[in-house]
Amino acid sequence: MSETEQNAEPGGWEAELGRAFAVLLAGREAERAAAAGARYGVYHASETLDEFLFPNDWTTPDALSDPAPRLLPDTDGPYPFSPWTWRFDLAGSLFRFDPDLVDRTGAWGPDGHKGDSPFGAGFTAELRILATADEDGGLLLSGADLGPLLARHGVDLGGDAAGKLNTWLTVLLRVATDGTLHDAMRAATFTERGPDHLVSPGDLRHARTAADPWEERLAALPHPGLRDHLRMLSLDRKDARSEGGHYSGSAPWLWSDLLDTAGCTLVAGWSFGESQAGTAVVWLPAA
Repeated sequence: MSETEQNAEPGGWEAELGRAFAVLLAGREAERAAAAGARYGVYHASETLDEFLFPNDWTTPDALSDPAPRLLPDTDGPYPFSPWTWRFDLAGSLFRFDPDLVDRTGAWGPDGHKGDSPFGAGFTAELRILATADEDGGLLLSGADLGPLLARHGVDLGGDAAGKLNTWLTVLLRVATDGTLHDAMRAATFTERGPDHLVSPGDLRHARTAADPWEERLAALPHPGLRDHLRMLSLDRKDARSEGGHYSGSAPWLWSDLLDTAGCTLVAGWSFGESQAGTAVVWLPAA
């Protein structure tokens, strides 16, 4: 029996993952994860996504209101650790409106270069009621709230005119998981598809070792393929600028302020590129 077949047996692969996640989390979440009602989730954010967000066919009222997991268009093509292999929960995703866009100031003001806002006074007034304000005056709400709001005010984000909104909304896409810490870690580490989909050192352009202390800690994992895969997600920041990822644990993440506004607690974070993209496992607020 091959190693892949052995680890695909009930308990085999999941047990390997459990050991690996215990190493990555260093026991931090054991007590909280065992508490009744504990729920975990995964968010993915990307400056490139925000820059080219509109127009698209998935920020419609119906799509945003639908919690059913769905794939989103892959405009990048396949590459190691591509987020577009995930299915997303758009209803649980988070959308932040820039304060200038909301207040019609700066570039959106009377003398600004953006012109008229696509959001009328009625939309903005209701947005203020539904959303949570952050320290900078931005407004954050879920897709489940944004979808019906768009419908009530007849706002169309699917047309070319919506392109002027690019970079003025920040999106944290919620990855579809079952609410457990284990499943959240499976998604965030790109291991949810099983041992046949692990990234090996040969999939990257250069030979890499994990940053301290992860090279030593991951060496204790018995599964060589999983060990190498997680090494490629635990590079130092310099190496992760071009490929792989950088693991920062529970240290502040680039979009931590939005997680705080949403009432989430950061558990584990990764960054990709020059921190232009990132993925975070979070402890979700009580429903």
